[in-house]
Amino acid sequence: MKKIGLLLILGMLSFSLAGCGDPCKDDVFTGIGDSIATMGKEGLEKEKILAERTAKRAAACAERTGNQMKKSLGL
Repeated sequence: MKKIGLLLILGMLSFSLAGCGDPCKDDVFTGIGDSIATMGKEGLEKEKILAERTAKRAAACAERTGNQMKKSLGL
């Protein structure tokens, strides 16, 4: 049973580190990452961390969308 739990945790970690998720969508991994990043934080500090992480994801989404548009236009 311990091996299955370890395998599951390592699998989730590999997905989060590889960036498999779409930055334009919130999924389970971004929620888990946000929870871990704000663990032990309260109030304004927690909100600041969440805002920074959300802005970073929005910037990655905008960059990805821009690159897709360039490809479709042939630039």
